[in-house]
Amino acid sequence: MRIFIQYLLLLCLPFLASCRSGLFGGGTPVKLTEAWASDNTLRTPESALYDPERNVIYVSNINQRTEDRKDGDGFISVLSPNGKVEQLFWVAGLNNPKGLALYNNVLYVADIDEVVAISTQSGAVLERFKADKAKNLNDVAVDGEGNVYISDSNEGRIYLLRNGRISTWIKNTKNELPNGLFYDQNRLLVAFKNSGHVRLLDTNRKRFTNWTEGIDSADGIAGDGTGNFFISNWNGEVYYVNQRGKKWLLLDTKSKGVKAADISYAQQQQLLLVPTFSDNRVVAYKVKY
Repeated sequence: MRIFIQYLLLLCLPFLASCRSGLFGGGTPVKLTEAWASDNTLRTPESALYDPERNVIYVSNINQRTEDRKDGDGFISVLSPNGKVEQLFWVAGLNNPKGLALYNNVLYVADIDEVVAISTQSGAVLERFKADKAKNLNDVAVDGEGNVYISDSNEGRIYLLRNGRISTWIKNTKNELPNGLFYDQNRLLVAFKNSGHVRLLDTNRKRFTNWTEGIDSADGIAGDGTGNFFISNWNGEVYYVNQRGKKWLLLDTKSKGVKAADISYAQQQQLLLVPTFSDNRVVAYKVKY
């Protein structure tokens, strides 16, 4: 009898392994390996974004966290593709700069109650767009026509900057607080920090549909170019989520006290850029499929 049971176990092992990696979650479709980390001269880095045209990385630095007032000590840094800080104070005089987005040589920055437009060619501030009644503008995303979407994580609103004017686009998100934004093919992916849901928003009909959930303190969203996405939570985790909304945990630095703020993906280098907030670095991870 013992021999028969052992034989049955041997037959079942491949099946159990496939269940573990398939039905029950197991192995992830991608893996992250640390490629480099910047030095810690950054000051509360919240967002990092690669500019393929200039082959540099922009980093927004909140510096001292003063949500209730404008202190003017926030700034944007420029890093090389391998993480060297080339210009710590590339653009200074901001307040609490957070989300970043690029369009036609302009870097758009969310900064408390305004969106700051910066020339990537000169570093000059081109214009500041005030958002009426905004309290905590957080992330920005740009569509193919240059329309800029901006989340307000305090007021539960999404603003739209179009043709030089900023207006309230979604007045309230029904007690959910929008944080991360990512534009993808006539839809906006919206990460809600208080509920842990990430929803799809039809930009034509302004209608939300469910996509994935269970990402506490959901923060940044980055597309990988294949229709799948990386999503961070501020506590220090990064998930990989496929088109159907199934998710896998790729990175967890919570035990080290290292955050994962507004991430982005440099597709040409296959690098995921993770600002670590109070750890004062940007860490880049090589993505392997």
